[in-house]
Amino acid sequence: MRSNRKYHDRIAAKYDQVYDSHYWRFYRDLSWRHLKPFLPARRPAQGADLGCGTGWFGVRLLRSGLHTTFLDPSGKMLEEARKAAEAEAARGLQCTFVQAGLEQMREIADGSLDFATGQGDPLSFCEDPAQALRELHRVLAPGAPLVLSVDNRCAGVRALLDEGDPGGALEILRTGRTQWRADRKEERFGMKMFDVGELKTMFEKAGFEVCSLIGKTCLVQRKHEELLASSDSRTQWMLAEERVHDKPHWLGLASHLQFAVRRR
Repeated sequence: MRSNRKYHDRIAAKYDQVYDSHYWRFYRDLSWRHLKPFLPARRPAQGADLGCGTGWFGVRLLRSGLHTTFLDPSGKMLEEARKAAEAEAARGLQCTFVQAGLEQMREIADGSLDFATGQGDPLSFCEDPAQALRELHRVLAPGAPLVLSVDNRCAGVRALLDEGDPGGALEILRTGRTQWRADRKEERFGMKMFDVGELKTMFEKAGFEVCSLIGKTCLVQRKHEELLASSDSRTQWMLAEERVHDKPHWLGLASHLQFAVRRR
């Protein structure tokens, strides 16, 4: 956790610049379009952006009429999220900022959230994902939806094989475990890439019902970014993604998986 926090503290001020590109804007919009139907129908409601980073999704929860908790282990990321939320908070919606990881959310009361999302793959960065799912079950109200993004194990195996690391590829295949490869050695930390069946089983054991699953992205990858430069082309590829990204045989092409589940 310390290396994770150190890395994200260092990059917080420039994080939005790093991810300000045609591909990542497309990726975030695709994620939001899948998430949006699971927002509570009755608002205001209590929502949370867990592993919020600079708060892109949390700000959109505020705009959608949810009082929002922003949670992240990085204090610097929370500072950026606070800045991003200031204008929305002026509309009267409440913002709460909590410095913590998913495994220890003591400041969030039992059953207090009507909706939560975890983007940027915070579950993948947990040392004990099963404990994180137990905490998520605790803080959500019965029936409340959770939309969670994780790193796809298929993509991890493929990437390490392409990089000439067959040993690392076999390790991910066997355990799902690898390391976040920050440039600075002291900022590297362990992470978990998930198999679809494995995570479905984990959700069920933790008391969740799986409602929906998509891959992000199945068709357009970062190397195809030029396809997203014009609004017409971007719209065309968004519709194409949405035709295939929930089909099981397409999921292996995606770098990330996004699950929508409900607390039983």
